[in-house]
Amino acid sequence: MREAANRGESTVDSEINPEWGRLESASRQARPRRARLEEVGRAFLGSPMTDHINRWLLAFAAAYLFLLPTNAATFAVSVAFAGATVCAVLVFVLASRDPATRIPLAGAAILVPLALWCAWSSASLAWSADPHYSRGQLSREVMDGLLAMFVFYVAARDARSLRVLIGAALASFAFFALLAIGMQAVAGSWDAGLAHHGVGAWATWAVLIAPFLFALIVPPPAGFGGGARPLAAGFVLLGLMIVTARMTQSRAVWLALATVFATASVIAALRWPQTFVRTPLRWIAPLAVLLIVLGLAFADALEERADMAMHGDVATSLERDPRLVLWEHVVERIAARPLTGYGFGRRILAGPLTAETGNPLLAHAHNVFASQWLQTGLVGMLAFIAFLAALAYRYARFVRSRDDTLAFVGVVGLAVLAGFIAKDLTDDFLFRSNAKELWAMTAFLLGYGVRRERALAASLRTLAASALPDDNAALSAGAARAAAPRPPPPHRTESA
Repeated sequence: MREAANRGESTVDSEINPEWGRLESASRQARPRRARLEEVGRAFLGSPMTDHINRWLLAFAAAYLFLLPTNAATFAVSVAFAGATVCAVLVFVLASRDPATRIPLAGAAILVPLALWCAWSSASLAWSADPHYSRGQLSREVMDGLLAMFVFYVAARDARSLRVLIGAALASFAFFALLAIGMQAVAGSWDAGLAHHGVGAWATWAVLIAPFLFALIVPPPAGFGGGARPLAAGFVLLGLMIVTARMTQSRAVWLALATVFATASVIAALRWPQTFVRTPLRWIAPLAVLLIVLGLAFADALEERADMAMHGDVATSLERDPRLVLWEHVVERIAARPLTGYGFGRRILAGPLTAETGNPLLAHAHNVFASQWLQTGLVGMLAFIAFLAALAYRYARFVRSRDDTLAFVGVVGLAVLAGFIAKDLTDDFLFRSNAKELWAMTAFLLGYGVRRERALAASLRTLAASALPDDNAALSAGAARAAAPRPPPPHRTESA
């Protein structure tokens, strides 16, 4: 009877107001469609199709990272990047529909300076000395760089994904290092512009790869350690790194590699002091690598000094270093436009600089920070430094975590930043493939670290909620202490 009365009331309302009747009829028809769409959406979110998208995303991202060091497969690189971008967008949108699967953001401390740097770099188009050049560089460097960060941040969803991406980077280095050595052996010389991006780009790639060698001696879930094979692979990769670094004839690469191994070794020894005492071989190996690198750097310096003897003593040779003359002109240019710069693009003043120095190789500032100041002024340089500092602070917070896996991510992240900065104090390879490699590596380390932080915090909340009422206060206090990012206790064990 109640249902009949309700139908009667609805009929009366429909007769009194025809518009109400049409709206009610449309609502009755739309409710089943909405229910079916919501059911399909929920099923799709947890369906095998979503898993397929995640696997395709990881495959495209790994392929893109593998192919970045070469200029001989541009079409394949573009396909991999486009595929990874589409999959990353799909994964991010689908995951955002459910709070349980939503991908956590990196936080305002990182996103705000990144957004400011990108926005100010884009704004420099308004006063650029060469708007056409700046427009193209903004597309290639800023837009593509942001997409690369987004792709790899989304792709690093778990420890397995992290290992796949690290493995792809290490495999890429091994393949193209062997290719360079093979070209040297067969042709008698290595044409670094044929299948690689040049000797400078390769030296920078070696520096970026170096911190990930530690993954071969670190146990799972983040590392591959636990056997003789990963250790043997690490020594092989180290040998390839030393040989190809010497082939580049770059002196800065030795300083940068020494910075990488010193940073990682010192931070790891401070983070795991008890482990260092119990298993010193794990830390002696990186220190031995550091000594080898320093020895090779010293031998390289001696050889360079012997070559410079033709022109006089070392002081005279340093005075004739063309970069000193270049930096004088760069300082003058910066003083003319200290706040705004001349427009985005590291070669924005290539014409004037090469004309003034008489050297076609001195087409940019040859220092990553001076280059940022020259392009985007003091505001852009400070935003860039703030972004790097925010990344370093977040990695340092990972290191201070009581979770060993998260701490390892922080050690590698700090070593990557330290090596890249050391390499680019006398050059600027925040450009094309090297820039994408840097942003990809920092993004997947950060993406995995943020997810692991969230998972650890959720586990602590679940543990606190499941405790007995009498134990809730003590357990909550203990969970808060465990989640606090502070130095580790004296006694600890590594995660298996």
